Amino acid sequence: MHPSNRRPAQATASSVGRPPRERHLLRMIQLQSLAFGPFPEVEPLNRRFTPGHAKLRVTVDTEIHPSLPDQRVLERLVETFPGLGRHECRAPESAPHRPGTGTPILLVEDDSQANQAHLLEHLTLEILGAFDHARRLSGVTCAYVTPPERNDVFVECTEPETGGFAAMLAVDAMNTALADLPLAPVFPDIVRCTRILRQYVSGAWPVARLAGLAGLTVERTERALDYLTRARLVELEDYAMNFSGERHYRFVGACEAA
Repeated sequence: MHPSNRRPAQATASSVGRPPRERHLLRMIQLQSLAFGPFPEVEPLNRRFTPGHAKLRVTVDTEIHPSLPDQRVLERLVETFPGLGRHECRAPESAPHRPGTGTPILLVEDDSQANQAHLLEHLTLEILGAFDHARRLSGVTCAYVTPPERNDVFVECTEPETGGFAAMLAVDAMNTALADLPLAPVFPDIVRCTRILRQYVSGAWPVARLAGLAGLTVERTERALDYLTRARLVELEDYAMNFSGERHYRFVGACEAA
């Protein structure tokens, strides 16, 4: 994509939520592609970027007609991921914007397409920071002129597999919020279990052991592992004989960006 196809985060999409009975007719955020590289052309757009730091580019199509008001989506995300309340945010000076409730994250006036992508950027950074205990990561969102719902989200990350999974998890969480469905406890549980599994990548994990380290019930841990299995981040270990009868999972990694 040539930079001339991008526009500043401004448009005319309404922020008014659609009635619940119509939400099933709307598209949620759709992940189009992932790419990993330095992307030096976007570094001038955010002075907090570390020069030359590897980045993930997440290309998404946002909703054309927002299913929930932007402020409500942000509130739901902050309720589930309170770390978002500590993020720094720098919206373009040319774009009228307002701060979200309980967070410095800024929302652009009358542009839900830009806001959804911008919230996805912050959520991806929050998840990446939780995975690696990173003190600071930076990102930027660039909107296309056409199609107007398309955006490139750039986030600093150290490896494509982790970045790809964080982005896909963030898209799922955003879509859950847009559908007005519960985010907790499953999404924080997934982040917590993933962080532990990435710290100890060798060996098979009995569910009870992971639950104990994560401070979760076995039931909640199994639900998180079910998601991670479908995401191909872990695999169910198949033993010829398993006297304990307890399921074991092995971390295998997944979601490598192209």
